[in-house]
Amino acid sequence: MLKQLITTAAAITCVAASAIARPDLEVGVAAPNLTDVTWLRGDAVKEWKSGEVYVLDFWATWCGPCVASIPHINDLQQGFKDQHVHVIGVAIWPNEKMVPTEKFINTREDMNYTIAADIDGKTANAFMTAAGQNGIPTVMVIGKTGKLEWLGHPMDGLDEVVELIVHDKFDAIAYADKAKAEQEAAMQIYPRLMQAKDAEDWTAMVAAADELLALNPKKFSGINILKYIALVQSDTTAAKTFGHQLVANTFADDAGALNAFAWMIVSPESELPEGSQDAMLAVQAANRANDLTKHKDPSTLDTLARAYYVQGDAQKAYETQKKAVSLAPDGLKQELEEALKTYEEAAESM
Repeated sequence: MLKQLITTAAAITCVAASAIARPDLEVGVAAPNLTDVTWLRGDAVKEWKSGEVYVLDFWATWCGPCVASIPHINDLQQGFKDQHVHVIGVAIWPNEKMVPTEKFINTREDMNYTIAADIDGKTANAFMTAAGQNGIPTVMVIGKTGKLEWLGHPMDGLDEVVELIVHDKFDAIAYADKAKAEQEAAMQIYPRLMQAKDAEDWTAMVAAADELLALNPKKFSGINILKYIALVQSDTTAAKTFGHQLVANTFADDAGALNAFAWMIVSPESELPEGSQDAMLAVQAANRANDLTKHKDPSTLDTLARAYYVQGDAQKAYETQKKAVSLAPDGLKQELEEALKTYEEAAESM
């Protein structure tokens, strides 16, 4: 699927296939300028001006979680537009099947910020590879002195960080030290989690997931999906309770996470055992994601349609998928039309 919703620890990011070098761009280091980009929307930003704050959102049109976070990024720019904060969406890691970036942004009414596209991977190398990052969406905040102050997922407290940076109250070094300690601890835990998954030791998998979540529940939020998978395999009652908790609380305001969670449940390639798909829960998650994206994201609507279909409501699946197709850009339309045909045939046979 083009939506790229991943059912692993990176459940709410999209990951590049290339290896990541040892980080050179770290918090407190002067950020390179955006020289190797094509400016698609807004004025070119040739240098980091003193006293200004720049929020770089690294994304791609093929990345479902990136697309789902666009409304949040847009709200951030609107909220801080009078406080010398400049949001720049930097499109990276293109592929042959994706919707072209310029064409994509022309279909969006909620991208009222500067947009640039990488040239030959040079910007991705200068920022993402240099910072040791291999997943999108990733946000980097460049502070008033042109140095990297923060990097992370856009749903991991970004608004609060920008607020602190604007008012000169953010301790970047303390943040960096904490993030480094968390990452080092996570690197010890994550292999155990995956080993438990491979061995189908669901109890050990849940325990490892809980260790990661205890480190930083926002940063490692995607681990919740792996924990849910393990609980479905070992304790269906606990899985049901935990799943509803994710939709109602943990993922409640994160359209990308809700979409990823719902798709994991109802996807034809779902990792869940046959007969254990909680379609009702998937419908709830996808409906919430659909509300958050203002019923305008074709990928989210596609997930919701699939959830209705698995639930047994082919007519609702068909109606929802029709809207998804109507909103889909050309690069995604054919795939969604194939699903639409399936739902239409099922609805007609009811």
